[in-house]
Amino acid sequence: MKTQGLDVFYDSDFEQFLAEDHDAATLKKDTDDALRTYCSMFHEPFFNIEDTSINVSDEELYRWVSWCIFYGRSKDEYPLANRETPASADDPDALDDPDDLLLADFAQILEEAKAYEHADMLDNIAIAGEFAIGFDFAMLSCRELGITPPTQLLQSMMGSPRCEKGSHAYEIGNTLLRKAKATDADNEPPETVVRG
Repeated sequence: MKTQGLDVFYDSDFEQFLAEDHDAATLKKDTDDALRTYCSMFHEPFFNIEDTSINVSDEELYRWVSWCIFYGRSKDEYPLANRETPASADDPDALDDPDDLLLADFAQILEEAKAYEHADMLDNIAIAGEFAIGFDFAMLSCRELGITPPTQLLQSMMGSPRCEKGSHAYEIGNTLLRKAKATDADNEPPETVVRG
């Protein structure tokens, strides 16, 4: 982590704040340094021995702690902190909105493409409940990054009442679906001709 202490002034964005490359040893050291800094900033440890809810990769943990330090916000405010908390089947009001789940799937695709800023932005849009804007942002990001989401995910988005006809999400989603269908048709094996 590029830091010289808690009083350092960061004039660059979050991605520049993160160290560029990690091997296993460097990532562990940077994460340990970040956890100590978090403890100093918030006067509490990042991990609570009774809390078993944190189950993320080493790289994501480093991003999470670094995000808290960079923005001066607690671990509970991280956009992805509560994404995987299952809703209670006994409480219908606690069930996630289907469009919220769709945006989480798009955010996951962006994360896997290492487009972390896009994924964070999409998570913040979802938290605000702006699903139509989220679909537009997801589709624009996918187009910009050359990502083709799975056909089933595109169809689910297109079936949402929040995916409005004429919106970026609608137009780009239709284009990607047509492209996927054309690709599938090109990959079908030729018919076998049986001659008697």
